[in-house]
Amino acid sequence: MQEAALTCPHCHCEVTHTLHPFLDLAKHPKQKLAILTDSLFSVTCPSCTKQFTVLHELLVVDETQQVALLLAPRSQVRELDGAVTGRQDLQAYTLRLVTTSAALKEKILLLDSNLDDRTIELCKLYLAMYMQKPEVQLFFAEHQTQANKLLFSVLDSEGALEGSIECEYELYNQLLETTQQFPLQKGFFTAVDQTWAYERIKNSADR
Repeated sequence: MQEAALTCPHCHCEVTHTLHPFLDLAKHPKQKLAILTDSLFSVTCPSCTKQFTVLHELLVVDETQQVALLLAPRSQVRELDGAVTGRQDLQAYTLRLVTTSAALKEKILLLDSNLDDRTIELCKLYLAMYMQKPEVQLFFAEHQTQANKLLFSVLDSEGALEGSIECEYELYNQLLETTQQFPLQKGFFTAVDQTWAYERIKNSADR
């Protein structure tokens, strides 16, 4: 943990806040819950009592599934060498790069549901085309196991919640085979999102 001096955007008073640069999902269940409830990055000013959000670089590791998620809020790149973490053991892990807390939360939900994120992004691309709204953002919300459906939250271009949409789990199974055509570079944190899915499908169609 690291102590950071922050400035409240509301009253401009200095606030001391504890940052968590590393999180092991198995060993830190409370911090995992804090990510899923949006409280890990929420700061309450002791002076004016108002809340504000502070995103910071965070490495999240699931040693059981050998997955590492790197939250890099200011990153403009699509790939990042895993060596930047200084951990050699991550070379054998599945590495993902995210820039928002919503994307980080989604990756964790997908891990919990044992779903492949690349295939989920292809599902999103299909749903966006079906909706005829390519500008919307879709985030995985839930695997409805009894109904055998996948539920996604729909956000507009400004990030406001529009509603939800679901698809049959069978679509996921069908696209899972397509996913195998798009291998990722080992040892690199990769931004696997809707942009990634669109670029892969476009490049595949151009061949």
